[in-house]
Amino acid sequence: MEATALWQQLLTDMRDRLDHMTGLPGWAMMIIGLALLTVMADIVSVMLLRRLERRLSNSSRRWDDALVHGFRAPFRGWLWSGTLCVILTLLAQEVEFEGGSRYMAIAFGMITLLLLFWGEIRLMQRLEQRLVFPPGNSKSTPVDQTTASAVTKISGAVTLIVVLLLAMQLLGVDMSSILAVGGAGGLLVGFAARDLMANFFGGMVIHLDKPFQVGHWVRSPDREIEGIVEDIGWRLTRIRTFAGPPIYVPNAAFSRITIETPSRMQARLIWENVGVRYQDAGAIEGITTDIRDMLDQDEEINSDELITVTFSQYGDYSLNLMIYALSCVTDWQRYNETRQRILLKVRDIIYDHDAELALPASRIYVPDEVRLNSASQEETLESGEDSRQDGASQDSGSAHNRRSREKDRGQRAPFDSEHNSESDGDG
Repeated sequence: MEATALWQQLLTDMRDRLDHMTGLPGWAMMIIGLALLTVMADIVSVMLLRRLERRLSNSSRRWDDALVHGFRAPFRGWLWSGTLCVILTLLAQEVEFEGGSRYMAIAFGMITLLLLFWGEIRLMQRLEQRLVFPPGNSKSTPVDQTTASAVTKISGAVTLIVVLLLAMQLLGVDMSSILAVGGAGGLLVGFAARDLMANFFGGMVIHLDKPFQVGHWVRSPDREIEGIVEDIGWRLTRIRTFAGPPIYVPNAAFSRITIETPSRMQARLIWENVGVRYQDAGAIEGITTDIRDMLDQDEEINSDELITVTFSQYGDYSLNLMIYALSCVTDWQRYNETRQRILLKVRDIIYDHDAELALPASRIYVPDEVRLNSASQEETLESGEDSRQDGASQDSGSAHNRRSREKDRGQRAPFDSEHNSESDGDG
């Protein structure tokens, strides 16, 4: 109240002086003068701040050009809003509107808080870019996108709370009563919005512990979650699946499930079992030695780590070889290509030793007595079949002879009948 009264008294004194000096209405001269001064200040500030921002953009520090960029536009808004509030205050005094100065002071304070919050948002956005992509001549190390986003969000939340508290105090709200009510209402809000609070604190834990970051490939063996992290919010984390559609996972869920981050792997495991025929048992030692030498000499296999090629098991139909090695390639596509190339080389090594890959097969061993009895039975069956075939051939021969005789008899029958009739005629 004292500041408002002092400000009102200052404007009244200035108006009276202009009345005596110029003989014109003091409030009109003050409005014209304020408008001209604001225009000149605006032009000068725009020119200076733009030039300063371009000059500081080549600086090795991250924050200086971000500071100028953040508050350059809000400063212009603050300058013109202050001039407008002063003009409205003069008009209110001229029309003898009581309380006009107090209302304009409150309005100017609220506008100032809003412009400060806007400037802080612009500052944090530019600073986030500078943290991820520092200037070329800067010796500072880049910060990952997740950390930079966390800094921006936390600072924005703190600034918003401070602005709200100052705004309520400016409006004349008793802060002690607000804190008292907030303490009692906090319990009710906590019970009502426990899921929301759990997700909020889950987002804070993700930003602090950093189990994964924006751009990482993540997957969960507990849930059907796999894809690329696009955004880590305060309530949800957006993950773009490989099929295309995104999934939105509440942050509280990450405290209850296991998360794998394949993007952070340093090597990929090649663990294969290859089967060789039992007939090629003599070549097993040479095959394992050549495969191990091949893996040692391969550039995409980490020879500093354990490489194991051993005869591991007598299988049902094969002699199994275990191949264990770590590939330096972490990209999924390149890893599959490397794995294919290694397996084809293993095949060639097996063929070079005049061996072959095993196929599922089985053998039946028959005792000698059963084999002899089976042979005698087969001979008996064969002889029976031969006799039946001979009998059948004989029957077919006799049938053929019968058919031939009947045919001859049929041919002779007309001749005999004709001959008999002639003989009867003669008689």
